[in-house]
Amino acid sequence: MTSRVVARYFYSIIMAVLLLTLAGCKSTPTPSPKPVNIVPTELSHLPTDAATQGLNIIDTQLSLGDRNLYLANNGNIKMLSTAECRLDISAHRGDFRQPESSANAIASALNDNFNSVEIDVMLLKDGTWVNHHDSQTGRATVYYTGERFKLNRMNFQEFANLKLRDKHTNNLLDQRPIAAVEAFKTFAALRNNNQQLNVEIKSDTNGQKLVELDNMLIKYIGLGGFYYSAADQDTLYKLRGINSSVYLGFIQGGHPTSIEKLTADLRKGAKNDAYYLDNQSKLELVGRYGTKRYRSRYKDYTAKSSLSKLQKKLGRHSGLHLDIRSFMQHPSVKYYAHQLGMKVYTYSLNGSEYHQSQLIKLPTAQLPDGAIVDATPYKICQRLFNAAVPTKRYEPSSHLGRYIASLPQDADFDRFNEMRGYQTEGYYLSLGSGLAPINRTPVKVVPNNIPTPLLEHGFPTITDEKIDNDTGETIILRLPQRQAK
Repeated sequence: MTSRVVARYFYSIIMAVLLLTLAGCKSTPTPSPKPVNIVPTELSHLPTDAATQGLNIIDTQLSLGDRNLYLANNGNIKMLSTAECRLDISAHRGDFRQPESSANAIASALNDNFNSVEIDVMLLKDGTWVNHHDSQTGRATVYYTGERFKLNRMNFQEFANLKLRDKHTNNLLDQRPIAAVEAFKTFAALRNNNQQLNVEIKSDTNGQKLVELDNMLIKYIGLGGFYYSAADQDTLYKLRGINSSVYLGFIQGGHPTSIEKLTADLRKGAKNDAYYLDNQSKLELVGRYGTKRYRSRYKDYTAKSSLSKLQKKLGRHSGLHLDIRSFMQHPSVKYYAHQLGMKVYTYSLNGSEYHQSQLIKLPTAQLPDGAIVDATPYKICQRLFNAAVPTKRYEPSSHLGRYIASLPQDADFDRFNEMRGYQTEGYYLSLGSGLAPINRTPVKVVPNNIPTPLLEHGFPTITDEKIDNDTGETIILRLPQRQAK
């Protein structure tokens, strides 16, 4: 028995040593801690999403900061302060650079410091609220079989099989559109306290479904973090009975001229695009609706009496959202609206550039309270308020920093990465006119002081004017060299 006890004792010791040895020889090494991103002291004042690493990043950021700008981690140029932008800038369907009906469109718009983000919500057949603009699939979203469906005839399982379309390549993405509750959660998780969600209701529905929608928004975002807009007054009237404090924006139909212009543009596309050719009958129907029939049914609410009726129906915390063309024709609508405690927002059916070109014509005091746009806050603020004017307080040291400092006031920093390709040639991209030289040299005009001789009959002869043959700066074109095979 004694020998057995001794054997067990030694066996236990050996096993303990083996276990300790195996524990010390792990096959998976302990992961090393992630490197800490140390922000240079010179850049500690920048927002948390600012780029702080890279070649000459300090000089680049300080050069941009001299213009009230900074470079974000995602490569976009953003404004340090939008205090001078006295306009509520709303992202139309989220960030215009991202796919519609996606969480990325909402997240990117919030990250780009829009004051508000506009999304569209619709009801499916099974009563699910979803983030979708069109009444049928085919443009921004596509069913996996290629078939086209009306949203109000789909259930959520079918909706989840839709694919988003890339705006730039037109290719289908491995992403699906999101439900309304997903949109609300995304917005709530990423918003700043002063950012709001503009929920445009596209479906005609009953009060019960509107109560459900309002409860979801209050639950995930909270009162004060969202407001509603719709083209149907009855929908807004029901919402006022449900939520007495929320802002309600009535969307007036597009101006008849804007509809006609849009229809004409679509017809041009129909001649060349197979997609439009397949739907030419529907396009012609839209064309007829956009001219005679639409003009006869078009209602204008810009008069003071019409605004007063609208305000009585929707309450003081309401407003009129109208086509920029209508706003330009009735600039007094803002004055009348403010007298009634209402707001005025503008949108455009004819593109963001047209929208901006009209806003630029207005004095600051006559601008609308807000604009729903497909552009960045930087571009709107710079074009309307010159909010990114260089102060010339910083002397850059790097080549890129000096290029940034040399750029004229109208430089298009939305195209910063593209513009950097022209820095050695002395060119830049302008907000209004595209590619332009940084230093514009005036054209020399040589006066012709030689008197014009007269012929016998008294009429002057035609003589050639002297032409200045001096050439301007050379434009260098660099072509890629072919490598020998």
